[in-house]
Amino acid sequence: MNDAETERTYPLRWAILLIVAVTQVILNILQFQVAGLADRLIPAMHLQPGQFAMVLTAPMLTAALFGIPAGALADRFGAKATIAAGLIVTTISSFGRITAGSFGVLFAWMFALGFGTAFINANASKILGAWFPRRQMGTAMGVYIAAANAGIAIALATSALFPSVRNAFISSAIVMLCALVLWLFLIQSSPAGTPPAPIQPVTEYLGVAVKNRYIWFGAVAILLFMGSWVAQTGNLPNALAQSKGVSPVIAGLTASSLSLAFIIGSVIGPILAEKLGLIKPLLTPTAILAAIASYLAWLVPFGASTWMLLMITGVLLGASVPLIMSLPMLLPGIGPVYAGSAGGILSMFQMGGAFLIPSYVIILLAGSNVDLAFLYISIGYLLFGAALLSIPELGRMGAASR
Repeated sequence: MNDAETERTYPLRWAILLIVAVTQVILNILQFQVAGLADRLIPAMHLQPGQFAMVLTAPMLTAALFGIPAGALADRFGAKATIAAGLIVTTISSFGRITAGSFGVLFAWMFALGFGTAFINANASKILGAWFPRRQMGTAMGVYIAAANAGIAIALATSALFPSVRNAFISSAIVMLCALVLWLFLIQSSPAGTPPAPIQPVTEYLGVAVKNRYIWFGAVAILLFMGSWVAQTGNLPNALAQSKGVSPVIAGLTASSLSLAFIIGSVIGPILAEKLGLIKPLLTPTAILAAIASYLAWLVPFGASTWMLLMITGVLLGASVPLIMSLPMLLPGIGPVYAGSAGGILSMFQMGGAFLIPSYVIILLAGSNVDLAFLYISIGYLLFGAALLSIPELGRMGAASR
């Protein structure tokens, strides 16, 4: 089937993408509200820096632990039902979080909150790949990745505006319930009439994905990126407020500019890759430049240059991440049949990095030295760029040359 036929046959693909993207926005608002509320949450619950980092990244721990099972289950039972199960758990925990009054209780609810993220991240490439032609996969994943960062930006920019932590948590819980209803009644795993994939044991799906070395290269790269990204976006508002004397509202807005720029890069990057017919020029070079801009953004005195450098960082990083997350649908030998399991591996490393690197690498090495913390974040971006050297050329021109 050519692309023109696909466009005529699957006209609902943009509606499916919209629902998936809206769900991703809300999931990230739920998580990153904690960062935007740090100035009230930390003293109210007497959190230490390490405890706050654990609370912020608890949903990523869930996604790391359950990413591979979520992907394999979707390969076996379908993406809609599998993701819906995770979203139900997240909705329940979003209401439970309202009652939290201590570190232990808040951490437990935040951990449960991560099931929706675990199940949708593992299977985003699979469900979007069922609706979009190969040439549009980068764009579809770009919108999906942009949605995640839109959620982060909204959370960082608006959380400080709520009169209390409780009001912020109640509002996001109600919105999450609406997203669940949308998912249950409007989403479809694949277009009507699509031939069902052959049913195999779960271990068979996993076995094929595990044997693909490029999935592992992509997994290491996304681990390094996500660990540095979460450390930067999660700690920047409080760092600006405490170390540079910026008001909490302005600090949140400044940090949100990083995520807003990432959204721009997530959309532009795949489009540019399609125009070039190549993806590798948008991988390692952009990561190296982003690492430099990221560190400079912290070093310069707070002002317009801070905003400019953060925007540059976000655009450069955003250009590469959707291309990596499209690997399950683009790699020969994986494709739609095994994309859930392969996506689960990527999700496990992505969220494992998001949980472990901020809490147990950057905070452990930097301690209370904020300058060191942002240096290590930039080094993480450099290592991310180095790992991307192993990704094969999967663009149109690269495929034509094989």
